[in-house]
Amino acid sequence: MKAEDRPRERMVRMGVRRLRDAEVLALVIGSGTRDASSLELAQSILKRLGGPAGLQLAEPGELQEVPGVGAALAARIAGAMELARRAALRSAGARPPRPGSAAADASHGPG
Repeated sequence: MKAEDRPRERMVRMGVRRLRDAEVLALVIGSGTRDASSLELAQSILKRLGGPAGLQLAEPGELQEVPGVGAALAARIAGAMELARRAALRSAGARPPRPGSAAADASHGPG
């Protein structure tokens, strides 16, 4: 793979939000194995688990069933998914201020 096509380099060039799911997971994985690059391993994981939604629900033991995923990598991926889950829960709890409240008036600035 050309250097400029690697997930980390594409992230720097384009931003993380523009990467494909497998590229984002490859960033979490870090480096591949003798048999597969981090991107190939990410693609294999996502295919086996049914995409990002399946990955979010997967237990570390399920991740370890994927060839190339050991205990340490399974823990890293599960930790990243848990952190994302917590962020989503906290974001859902953060509601915009009610119209007419002091916080809403302050968020719009003066006149």
